[in-house]
Amino acid sequence: MRARLLLLLLLLAAPAGCSSVNKLLGRTPTTTLSSVRVAAPPGANLNSAVQLDLVFLYDLKNEAMLPKTGPEWFAQKTALINGLGISVDAVHLEIPPAQVIDPVPLPKRAGKAVAVYAFANYLSADGQARADLTKFRRAVVWLQATQLAVTEQP
Repeated sequence: MRARLLLLLLLLAAPAGCSSVNKLLGRTPTTTLSSVRVAAPPGANLNSAVQLDLVFLYDLKNEAMLPKTGPEWFAQKTALINGLGISVDAVHLEIPPAQVIDPVPLPKRAGKAVAVYAFANYLSADGQARADLTKFRRAVVWLQATQLAVTEQP
């Protein structure tokens, strides 16, 4: 009887998915991001190389410490990485126009990240906001003329 009840509960819980189970168990959901491609078409960043950092955060308690813009991130980067220690990984790239990086090498523990952000250091103020890659599975970061955009890879 107990075995049947347990089986019934498991069958009912299965369609709910991992995120529901994680919530019930008090676990923080992690990213589904498995790959990143970066594309900088001709004319990106007003024809200049773009500094791009992909930041993997492993503890949501530290999320408030991360800046909201690229210039703030790059100004505080060393202090943030040193201060957050094992709670963060950063992948630094410098991409000139007319280049594609596919795939971007991700940290070994990237799948355990609770948040993933892209910070770009653009010449134009328009491109300075951070991009949230957490909910993407196969992200494509487009380094456009004055700002970045993120899409899902087909």
